[in-house]
Amino acid sequence: VMDSFTYLLNHSPAARYGFLCQLGDALHYDGLLPVTPTSGNVLDADGRFHKVVRTVIRVFRQVITMMLEKYESVTVLMAQGNHDLASSAWLQESFAVLYENNPRVKIHVSPLPFYAHRHGDNMLCFHHGHKSKPDNLPSVFMGKFREMFGQTKQTFIHAGDKHHHYLKEFPGAIVEQHPTIAALDAYAAHHGYHNLRKMQCITYHAEYLEQS
Repeated sequence: VMDSFTYLLNHSPAARYGFLCQLGDALHYDGLLPVTPTSGNVLDADGRFHKVVRTVIRVFRQVITMMLEKYESVTVLMAQGNHDLASSAWLQESFAVLYENNPRVKIHVSPLPFYAHRHGDNMLCFHHGHKSKPDNLPSVFMGKFREMFGQTKQTFIHAGDKHHHYLKEFPGAIVEQHPTIAALDAYAAHHGYHNLRKMQCITYHAEYLEQS
C-alpha cells in the first residue's frame, strides 16, 4: 500500500487539492470473528483484530501525511463496504476527530453509503458497489444529490466491490468500477475469482472545457 501511494504521488501532476478515495472494505473482516458481516463467509485473517485496526489507522495516517506534503488541502473518504459495515463508521468518526483542528484536512462523515463531492464543474460520486449495481448508480446519485448534479457540468461515479475494472458512459455520468491491490484470499481463489491488482490516481480539472 505504501509503495503504491508513494509511486502515485511522485508521478501524478501537481495540484492544489488531493482526494483520498478509500472505496470500502479497508478491513477484510469486521470484528473478532473472521467472517463477512452479512453472509458469514469464512475469510483469511491475521488472527488479531487489534493489530488489524492499529495497522489500518497507521497506514492511512501516513498516507494523509504524504498527501499533505504535496497538496494544499486533502479530502478523505472512508466509504462503507460489505466487509467493513461497522469498521467504516469508526474509521470515519475517528479520523474526523483526529483531524478536527487541521483546516487542511476534510473527512467525509456520513451513514449513507453514497457519497458526493463537488470539485469545480465536476460532481464526483462514490459508492462501494454493495448496495447498487453500476448501471443503476447514475440515477441513484442524480436523485440523492439533485442540487449538486444541477450545478455541475460533469459527473464521475466511482465504485469498487467486484475487484475488476469496468467503465461505462451513461447520459449525464461516467461510471468506473475499480479493482483492488489486495491479493486473492482462500475464499476468492476457491470460487474461481481473478483480477488484476491495481491502484489509480485520477486528475480532474476544476473547470470543464467545452469541446468544439
